[in-house]
Amino acid sequence: MKLKYLLLGALAGAGVTTAAFVPAMRSQVNQPTVAQLALSEAGSVVAGDTDNLTFTALIDDYAEAWSTEDGTLDTEAVEELYASDPDLVFYDAILPERFVGFEDMIRSGEELFANLNSMTLTPTGDLDVRRYGERLAWTTTVIDMEAVSTEGAIMTFPMRQTAIWEQRGENWVMVHEHVSAPIGTGSGQ
Repeated sequence: MKLKYLLLGALAGAGVTTAAFVPAMRSQVNQPTVAQLALSEAGSVVAGDTDNLTFTALIDDYAEAWSTEDGTLDTEAVEELYASDPDLVFYDAILPERFVGFEDMIRSGEELFANLNSMTLTPTGDLDVRRYGERLAWTTTVIDMEAVSTEGAIMTFPMRQTAIWEQRGENWVMVHEHVSAPIGTGSGQ
């Protein structure tokens, strides 16, 4: 629900009318606008050195968790980075591209890794962190990927990752991720 208000608040802040998105609000007298709800739910956008250190470490952990030297996926390391809610949606550059729930994503990751001898993810340091209130953050980064298939084919490309993180207890976990590769970049299949 908070994410909906963040997105609608961003639209309102950009001058896009949100009345079409929330028709019920038009008929309610003295109800806060969507932009007001978004600001009260999310607070100010905050970013600082502490956030950069925290999320740089998380992106490093992400790269290490998804890297393999023997074609196996370290599901425990990956699991620490993601929320386990069964209805969360994640997008990836690999087929089927859309995963609903952590288990669906892991199952597909294991299928991918069965066709790899190795995969190495290396963060480029191109990280942008946007905080929304105390418990929500949005990161964008580029991570270089190199993989060797079981047939010996070498694939390399810059992987773009956008993630929405939520702080749950003491830990930050991804509640949404979108991974893509720029068209026409990289090598291999």
